[in-house]
Amino acid sequence: MLPELRELFAYNRWANQRLLGACAELSADDLARELGGSFPSVWGTLTHVFGAEGSWLARWEGTPAGKPLELGGVTDIAGLTGLWNALGDRQSRLIAGLTDDDVRRSIGIVFRSGLTFEQQLGATMRHCMNHSTYHRGQVTNFLRMLGAKPVPLDLVLYYMEYPPA
Repeated sequence: MLPELRELFAYNRWANQRLLGACAELSADDLARELGGSFPSVWGTLTHVFGAEGSWLARWEGTPAGKPLELGGVTDIAGLTGLWNALGDRQSRLIAGLTDDDVRRSIGIVFRSGLTFEQQLGATMRHCMNHSTYHRGQVTNFLRMLGAKPVPLDLVLYYMEYPPA
């Protein structure tokens, strides 16, 4: 399981960076334009994914409730990219130090709704990667709606650049 998780984290980082690069071409108005969906703008969706990845990392590090979104006043793609790169570095350090036993152990989780449960660390990691992929697809659709050029993020393309071992 651990090699697959490491591969998914590497893909996730690659896809996030590519998507942020495509979004960097948008104007501030287009970033904030409400287009519908669960998070109605490009900016809202990107910051949701960033916040979720940060909250899951906090859970993996021992804070069952996660942590709230912290942008520190960042309001543009360049700033968000810097924050996300730092988060990716923390994710990479964490997963590099894990063992097979670590990813099979259960961790406590508390959602904002009050739901409390335990789940296997590896399962929550797969969830986090899947969640990010889902919302990257929404941002890709938003880019099309705005007349911007989307960037392909398919896993098969990642494997073309980084063949599996």
